[in-house]
Amino acid sequence: MTPLNHKLYRDLWRLRGQVLAIALVIASGIAVLAMSLTSMEALTDTALAYYERYRFADVFARVERAPVHIADRIRQLPGVQSVDTRVVKSAILDMPGFDEPVIGQLVSVPEGATPALNQLALRSGRLPRLGHPDEAILSEPFAEAHGLGLDGRFGAVINGNRRTLTVVGVALSPEFVYTIGPGALMPDDQRFGVLWMGHEALQAAFDLDGAFNDVSLALLRGTDPEAVVDRVDRLLDRYGGIGAYARADQLSNWFLMNEIVQLRTL
Repeated sequence: MTPLNHKLYRDLWRLRGQVLAIALVIASGIAVLAMSLTSMEALTDTALAYYERYRFADVFARVERAPVHIADRIRQLPGVQSVDTRVVKSAILDMPGFDEPVIGQLVSVPEGATPALNQLALRSGRLPRLGHPDEAILSEPFAEAHGLGLDGRFGAVINGNRRTLTVVGVALSPEFVYTIGPGALMPDDQRFGVLWMGHEALQAAFDLDGAFNDVSLALLRGTDPEAVVDRVDRLLDRYGGIGAYARADQLSNWFLMNEIVQLRTL
């Protein structure tokens, strides 16, 4: 061993406290980096698994009013795997113990059956039944914000008619991880919430018997969503289509994925 190596070891021993502190700082930094990267991968994988399990759609479109047979033409478009038509409207809610008006987004689901796309993760309760038009499922954050559980009741003005709705279920949905009201910048679960009601009940309430105003599409693997968006727009244009969009531009998904990107940047 050379004299320089002897001197190096003596210096390291003399400065062993500082050397140990530096080593611990470096090790901590590496551990935090590894933990952060692992957490990011876990968040991304969990989101995608949640989307896949509950069949989150790939393309969405809104329309003023389209007959149900148009769904067959949409289903025949290249790259389309499945189609689910719905009624999506807004209502003013009168929540017990809350003095301000609340906006509710009403989304139809088949009575007693699981939707083909954008399925619900029921936390409690059940789906609305056929012949019970005043049954509703609440999104879990909205239900918790207003202290409502199963069999809870609240008022709603639906298409100009006041009704009393009964809570029959509490659920989560991949479509509404972020529930942001019209004109809002952040979620406000006290003033905006999502409600799922029976499909036939909402068709009757908004005079959309035999029609729909919202459609979701699942695509075959490898299909370009933008190409399908263009075809759907052309097909729905005559029925008052207001523009289809891909999952990447869906509001809740956009916020969620941007949060993950910001965390990855940090």
